[in-house]
Amino acid sequence: MTISLDHRIEKHNQYWKREDTERPLISVTIAEDFFFSRHYSSAQHLLEPGKVITPDMLDVASFMADYEHMYKESLLVDQDGFWVGTPYTGIPWMEAMLGCEIVAMEASFVSKPTGATIENLEPIGLTLDNEWWAKYLEFTRHLVALSDDRFPVGMPIMRGPSDMLGSLLGQQEMVLALIQQPEKSAIALNNVTECFMKVIKAQEGLCKDFHGGRSLGFYNVWSPGKCIWYQEDLSALLSPALFKQMLRPCGEYICSDYDYTAIHLHPSSFFIVDELLEMEQLKVIEINKDIGGPSIEEMIGLFKKIVERKNIIIWGDLHEEDLKCIQNQLPSRGIYIHLIAESVDRANQLIGCLH
Repeated sequence: MTISLDHRIEKHNQYWKREDTERPLISVTIAEDFFFSRHYSSAQHLLEPGKVITPDMLDVASFMADYEHMYKESLLVDQDGFWVGTPYTGIPWMEAMLGCEIVAMEASFVSKPTGATIENLEPIGLTLDNEWWAKYLEFTRHLVALSDDRFPVGMPIMRGPSDMLGSLLGQQEMVLALIQQPEKSAIALNNVTECFMKVIKAQEGLCKDFHGGRSLGFYNVWSPGKCIWYQEDLSALLSPALFKQMLRPCGEYICSDYDYTAIHLHPSSFFIVDELLEMEQLKVIEINKDIGGPSIEEMIGLFKKIVERKNIIIWGDLHEEDLKCIQNQLPSRGIYIHLIAESVDRANQLIGCLH
């Protein structure tokens, strides 16, 4: 059953308004695994363990064939979402822009701490002569041109304030800094948050509306206005009180200028959900079904708690029983599922469970 464009837009509007959508909405990423970096043929030469990656190594034009293939493949899936073109999701973009060295692994890329401490960390001011920022915007321009209004362009995985500071200092050092030097840490968190916002605002200025709205990249969720999402993966290392004191203000600032907002969350950070529910401008909590983590059935109680006040995106390698559990135990409003499926056929098979 092919879903018309107008119907898909209307369903997304209903999702954001928390109206009844009759069933959970669904978008899909076609991938054999979660190592998305290696799904681009144009990036294979970069994935040599230990190889230091510099922005000049990314030939943006050569990536466009991969993007075109992904877009056309998405058209074969009977989904609610619209495929979103995003700058190459494998690069830790914010870490790179902030000065961390980027190193390749076999299937992904990692950043190395700069060696700075909270005592000597200098304020970072991004300018357009930053080669990594320039490369990010180059990807955006190429994707806007490739789209030719066929698909939206948006942001890929981008690290949140704790993740950025942890990348600069080292994770253990970041936790100690938050505890021992809260004032200096707050200044540093504000600084990296401003850098993040500067990057996203610059990208927004290059992107076009798609049927009157924008989309959350990586989740393929359309919104009727400008949108943003962020993450705080390193919140898993903190206490609830430390999150509330040091990181919640950053999240509130990120969301303050947007009507359509989301945060990405792993089960290891479930203890911050109560704080997130109190953030008025935060509209969506996205939750991963992690490999080796709790099952959908085990998380369903938390989903019920969240959807009483906010929308949810449920992301991961979900199976038929997961989808039925979601459909049968959650209300038919405010629920969005993003599937990782190994093929178009498998994606359509899974989606068929909800029709």
